[in-house]
Amino acid sequence: MFDPGKAPRIFASAPGVDFADGLVAGLLARSTDMAPEDLAKVEIYVNTTRMQRRIRAVFDAGPARLLPRIRLITDLANDPVSRALPPAVSPLHRRLELSQFVAKLLEQQPDLAPRAALYDLSDSLAKLMDEMQGEGVSPDTIAGLEVADESGHWERALQFVKIITRYFDDQNQAPDKEARQRMVIEALAARWQDTPPDHPVIIAGSTGSRGATALFMQAVAKLPQGAIILPGFDFDLPAHVWNAMDDDMTAEDHPQYRFRRLMDIIGFTQDDVKPWSDQEPVHAQRNALVSLSLRPAPVTDQWLAEGPDLGDLHKATKGLTLVEAASPRAEAETIALRLRQAAEDGITAALISPDRMLTRQVTAALDRWNIKPDDSAGIPLALSPPGRFLRHIADLFGKPLTGEALLTLLKHPLCHSEHPDRGDHLRHTRDLELHLRRYGPPFPTADDLLTWARNGSGRTEWGAWLAGLVTGLETVGAKPLIDHISDHLTRAEQLAAGPDASGTGGLWQEAAGREARKTCDNLIQAAGAGGTMTARDYTALFGAVIAEGVVRDRDAGHPGILIWGTLEARVQGVDLTILGSMNDGVWPEAPPPDPWLNRVMRAKAGLLLPERRIGLSAHDYQQAVAGREVWITRAKRSADAETVPSRWVNRLTNLLKGLPEQGGESALKAMREEGNRWCAMAETLSAPDRNTKLEPRPSPCPPIEARPKKFSVTEIKTLIRDPFAIYARNALRLRALDPLVPTADAPLRGTLIHRILELFIAAGHGPDDRAAFLKIAEDVFAQDCPWPTIRAQWMARLVRSVDQFLADEGTRQALATDRLLEKFGEIIVAPSGVTLTCKADRIDLTPSDEALIYDYKTGAVPTGPQQEKFDKQLLLEAAMVERGAFRDVGKKTVLAATFIGVNTTMKNSAAPLDKHPTEQVWEELEALFAAWHDINRGYTARLALFSKSDISDYDHLSRFGEWDTHDAPTPQVLT
Repeated sequence: MFDPGKAPRIFASAPGVDFADGLVAGLLARSTDMAPEDLAKVEIYVNTTRMQRRIRAVFDAGPARLLPRIRLITDLANDPVSRALPPAVSPLHRRLELSQFVAKLLEQQPDLAPRAALYDLSDSLAKLMDEMQGEGVSPDTIAGLEVADESGHWERALQFVKIITRYFDDQNQAPDKEARQRMVIEALAARWQDTPPDHPVIIAGSTGSRGATALFMQAVAKLPQGAIILPGFDFDLPAHVWNAMDDDMTAEDHPQYRFRRLMDIIGFTQDDVKPWSDQEPVHAQRNALVSLSLRPAPVTDQWLAEGPDLGDLHKATKGLTLVEAASPRAEAETIALRLRQAAEDGITAALISPDRMLTRQVTAALDRWNIKPDDSAGIPLALSPPGRFLRHIADLFGKPLTGEALLTLLKHPLCHSEHPDRGDHLRHTRDLELHLRRYGPPFPTADDLLTWARNGSGRTEWGAWLAGLVTGLETVGAKPLIDHISDHLTRAEQLAAGPDASGTGGLWQEAAGREARKTCDNLIQAAGAGGTMTARDYTALFGAVIAEGVVRDRDAGHPGILIWGTLEARVQGVDLTILGSMNDGVWPEAPPPDPWLNRVMRAKAGLLLPERRIGLSAHDYQQAVAGREVWITRAKRSADAETVPSRWVNRLTNLLKGLPEQGGESALKAMREEGNRWCAMAETLSAPDRNTKLEPRPSPCPPIEARPKKFSVTEIKTLIRDPFAIYARNALRLRALDPLVPTADAPLRGTLIHRILELFIAAGHGPDDRAAFLKIAEDVFAQDCPWPTIRAQWMARLVRSVDQFLADEGTRQALATDRLLEKFGEIIVAPSGVTLTCKADRIDLTPSDEALIYDYKTGAVPTGPQQEKFDKQLLLEAAMVERGAFRDVGKKTVLAATFIGVNTTMKNSAAPLDKHPTEQVWEELEALFAAWHDINRGYTARLALFSKSDISDYDHLSRFGEWDTHDAPTPQVLT
């Protein structure tokens, strides 16, 4: 295939040339004189599976022929090149081993890192070890780095680096995949020096950015029939630019730097690189424009000197569109509209972006037209139905069961999925949810679930099945990893099957189920290296392992509408290329933080620099922007701030602006105008076709017979301030659901404080019984506040308040001879016939048989003016006592009524009985109830709330937000 010669055979494909088509075309052109069977002997090494499939698809287009062997470079790690090289250990196995060593180190030196960082540290350490093995860097090199700043961070980092030393020194250790790949390459290079293969060996599509790959390319370049085909080689780059890129610290982020590095490693120059095929770039002038815009800094003088050589820039920007959308959503909708047009036109289109949020938004927007793109990245396994289901179950181990966790699991579509009819399961789940919301407990036990099941019909078996699988897991202790996995998967399969089924439901079905099964099997296979771990550690490990899985279904998407990552886009071509989210920090992505080595230390050690990722992204951009029709899209604003255009977009636009005599400014304007046209169409498509009329401020007027006939004294305040809430709760019978997860909120604290005070007073304790008071408080909090931290906080607050309370209590007890607690009273208010009810916290009786009314407040205590106008609770209680509404109290004269503050201020507030005698209060109440018997009086929403920021449970029902409190209410008589 190749003429003999000592010089390395370096070929390349220019940006804008379909790499797979060009590769096959060049291969067939060079094999015309070869026998058909000789083509089958050709070995081609590529770097991605998608590229492998793409080359085969080009061959499959015909005519029929024997195909060359197309292999992945990464498959070299599994090549049985020598019996002396043991098989590679799985990455997960090595990661588990490292986690054991890291755990022991953290136990010995807890100050190095928190325990919660165990698996993150193990992951990062494994990646560092892979990189060191791939680049041929030993731990001694790392340890020998001269660090001027003797900071504690470097000393801590060295403690972890010492862990991986054993994998470099111990020859009996099974090698990692990266280490074995380098060993295989070194063995092949040594063998080929003596007995080189007599058939062509070609490396196609690799940039040699990793050390082991560059070593393999060096070995292949020396073969008599070896060749390298570089992707996206910039033939327009002058020699002086190539020569200037000799320092990785300054040139690493240039798109062509990887090739400059290969020139030094293999020994060739840019003039030695020849086109592999006769296929020409789609837009040669655009390639020259982009090449000039990407020159290494400083570039301004080169732009001025070489810019005029570009010619008419309208030709260079033909087919190039710049979309600058107002928001990420607008960007996604504009892209989706263009992809939809591409599908209608029957052309292939690819969205290329590292921003997974954008690709998901585009996928959602395309669903409007029932278009499902072929997404090469798939979906994360952890976010798939089986992944979520398994994670929900893993989260149960080592912690008390909560109602939220239980219902999340029961409502998952895979739970009880063996039967096609899940009606009974969903009905039981709904009933259980209502029970847990209303009655709790916050942490259900097996007895709680079984008791609930027995009190209903037809759910005893279901309750027993559930209780046996999800309760008691908080006591799971440390045990071998394999036991954790076995218990986890057994429970998952039984929950997926249901109470009377023996299968596994839909847990392992479909592409996501098969991938989840594969991931779990890999974890089982490597479990021997995991040792013994706690339940919490297992949960963290399982979450980290399953987060690495990806679910792909390449046959499910539209064949012509594609979403690619930057890696897949390097060596493939389409009719329309859309480069999405071209903002700084997204493309190129910001380098991830390195917990071990800084940039200078990496350079000294011979490891990859952070700028390598930027350079690879720049190369991806240079290839993608050379397509037939290209869109560059970005959002001007993110969710919280203005965005900065990608550095490459900035360079391109600045270069065009700087060449007005060649039409640069007008070409840029045309690019933007075309983008604005599509943005306007997308905005028009997304705009509502009609405006929904805003609802007025409601003031419903139900029939008199439908209006409430009973109020408690505390509801009078609501009737005055927010009548609509009374209407919704009493007339419509709508009540807010109790929270699924009980929280340690103010209402709960108020309830418990009331109980403490009631028990203390009922037991007859005096104001000097401080110890008895605190003992009662401890018992009540321990029984009904299951949050240890909150319990301690509330107890501390009560301790600070108890002395003031007891001092005031001494005064109160000195005034009374008898104390009545939690007494119920009711009375009919004439002439309306409405019943007024009350449950009094405390009524003390004086020696003269007069009443003293007390009400405890743990929140804000109503002031005197508030009681006069709105909060009439104590005034009404006093009026009820004087009218004999309390059977156990009788008709008494009320001497005083007081709110007792049990809070941080410990302030009391007396009811203004001197200004508002009980007779006056009662007359006002009769008038109030009579007024509500007017059919034209409506229950106005948010009539007189204390603050505009106050929230009502019924704001959504009243459509608050479509109106505000300045709007006049609109009465609506209901029949």
